[in-house]
Amino acid sequence: MRVINWSRSLVAMLGVALLTAIAACCLPDNPYQRWQLIEGTLYDNARWSYERSHFDPAPVDVAIFGPSRARLGLSAPRMEATLASLGKPARVANMAVIEDGRNVQWAIANELFKTKKPRVIVLAINEDIHRWGHPAFKYVAPAAAVALPPAPFLHNSLYDIAYLPYRQMRLFAASLFPDAFGLRTQFDPAHYAASRIDDSVSHRQEDGKWVEMGVEVPAEMLRAQGERILGNRGGSLVPDALTRITDADDHVYVTRIAELAAAHGCKVVFVHIPRFESARTITDRAFYERLGPIQDNGDLATQDRLFQGWAHLNRNGALLVSDRLAAAVAKLL
Repeated sequence: MRVINWSRSLVAMLGVALLTAIAACCLPDNPYQRWQLIEGTLYDNARWSYERSHFDPAPVDVAIFGPSRARLGLSAPRMEATLASLGKPARVANMAVIEDGRNVQWAIANELFKTKKPRVIVLAINEDIHRWGHPAFKYVAPAAAVALPPAPFLHNSLYDIAYLPYRQMRLFAASLFPDAFGLRTQFDPAHYAASRIDDSVSHRQEDGKWVEMGVEVPAEMLRAQGERILGNRGGSLVPDALTRITDADDHVYVTRIAELAAAHGCKVVFVHIPRFESARTITDRAFYERLGPIQDNGDLATQDRLFQGWAHLNRNGALLVSDRLAAAVAKLL
C-alpha cells in the first residue's frame, strides 16, 4: 500500500496555487476597463479623472487630489473664475476621491502626468494623518504597483495583492468579451459629458444619498455627529511598535506624488480643509512644508455656518476656501 506524504503534497499544492496566482497577476489588461471597475460606486469620479487625463483634449493646469473634504470643499469652476479675475487663467480639475488614502491619489496623478502638463498640483491635508491606503487602489492601479508597493509592509498591501489575481483574470476576460462583463473598450463621450464635476453644489451620490450643500448646520448638531463618527472608528490591530512601517501610506505616497511632480516641472501646494472644531495643529506640518507651501484654513474650524456636516464644508465654505486656494495657486502659476 502506497503511503501518501501529505506534507510534500501540501507543499506541492501550495506551490501550484502560488504559481497560478502569479501567472494570473501577469495577465494583460485594458487600463480603461480597469478604471471602470469602480464605476457606479462612491469612487466613480476616479474613472472620470482617467477619462479627463486620456480622452479630453483640454489642458489641466491645476489638479486637485485629496479625500472627500477636497471633493466637496473645493470647486474647480470657482477656482477657474477666481484665477481668471487675478489675471492667471488656468484650467482646474478636481480629482479628489471620497475616502482617505494617498495610494489612489498617486495612481490618478500617475495617469495625469502621462498625458497632461499640469503646472500646479494641490494635495489636501487633514489635521491628522490617515495612515492606510484607499479601498479603490486595488481596482484601478497598475498590476505592478499593486504587487510591488514602494514600501513592502503597508497596511493594505496584502489585501490588495490577494485580490490582484482575480482582478487580472476578470479584466483579461473582459478585454476579450467586454459586453459580458459590462466594461467598455471604447471611450463614451456622452457618458463622460454627463459626469458630475463639481460636488460643492447639492448633488445625489452614487449610493443614492442626497447631499445638501446649501444647508447650515448648528454647532451642537455638528458636535453630536462628530462624536458618533469618532465613536465608531476602529483602530489598527498591528502592534504600536510596527505602525511606523505599516501605517505609512501618507508619507510614502505623498513623497511619490511630489517626486512625480518634480520630474515634470510641476509645483506642489497643500491645502488644509478643517473639520468642525478640529485641532488647529497639522500633524507633520514640517514634512509637508519641505515639499511645498501650505494654504491653511484652520481658522474656519469654529464657524458652524460654513459646514454641512462635521467633516465637510457647505457651499459657502467651499466657495470661501476655493477663493483662498486660488489666490495661493496664482502665486505659483
